[in-house]
Amino acid sequence: MTDSPQAWLRRLQSAFATTAELLAPTSAACLLCGKPRTEARSPGSSNPSKLTPQLRKSLCGACLSAIPWLTRIACSRCGRGIACEDCIRSPHRAFVCNRSAVYYDPAMRAMLALYKYRGNERLAPLLGDMLLPVIEAMTAEIAERQNAASGNAKISKWKLADYWDAVTYVPISEERASERGFNQAEQLASHVAKRYRLQLLDLLVRARHSEKQSFKTRSERMRDTRSLFSVNVGLLRILLDPASKAQPSRKTIRLLLIDDIYTTGSTAEACSQELHRLAKRPLEIYILTWARS
Repeated sequence: MTDSPQAWLRRLQSAFATTAELLAPTSAACLLCGKPRTEARSPGSSNPSKLTPQLRKSLCGACLSAIPWLTRIACSRCGRGIACEDCIRSPHRAFVCNRSAVYYDPAMRAMLALYKYRGNERLAPLLGDMLLPVIEAMTAEIAERQNAASGNAKISKWKLADYWDAVTYVPISEERASERGFNQAEQLASHVAKRYRLQLLDLLVRARHSEKQSFKTRSERMRDTRSLFSVNVGLLRILLDPASKAQPSRKTIRLLLIDDIYTTGSTAEACSQELHRLAKRPLEIYILTWARS
């Protein structure tokens, strides 16, 4: 029996709906869970002020609400939300402080694994955007200290780029770069530098390959990072050159070092020590990481 015109119409409508769903832009689905973002009527975040337009348009409400923003800082040195035994044991660091965007909980571990180990580079802008409120808060801290030191009661209008001389990142080995295809810390640093028009420099080089830090104990991490990094001396000289047009009026060079995860601080410490060792001018090194474990 021949189908009625109404039946054909229903078939065409069904086929059109299926085709439209298949051809819909990927931005219509949450980049983490794959569910339609239209299911979320509100951002659902415990900290909406940290949600950039990039995050709002890329994740559904459930995934946004699962982001464990690190807002309470108990250790002013490493930025941890609770008292830090590592900083108590090693109170003198080669860097000023670390600040992180999120706690490294199972949800964030899964998110980073999708990007870092499974090659989902569409997540790179999201992770980069999660750093933006952190660098702005860190810069505000610096501005407050400078104003207090100068005797100013209030913070005058400030421009973030005026407080930083350069951005750099923790390098990976050639073996890891070949295996992964990209350096996650470099991509995060590039995102931040572009957003605020900061100078991005490849100041550090991985001197040798090592096993993944996540598989090691605290003592193994500390031991393994010794002599692990070297410095691109030519670029460091350019940064420190007093004749450089990019130099500020201050005598101390302020550098932002970016990595994906802060655990014991051994990597940040090793990089900072090497930079200080070869610098001919005073350095202030600040660490910016995506997650604090």
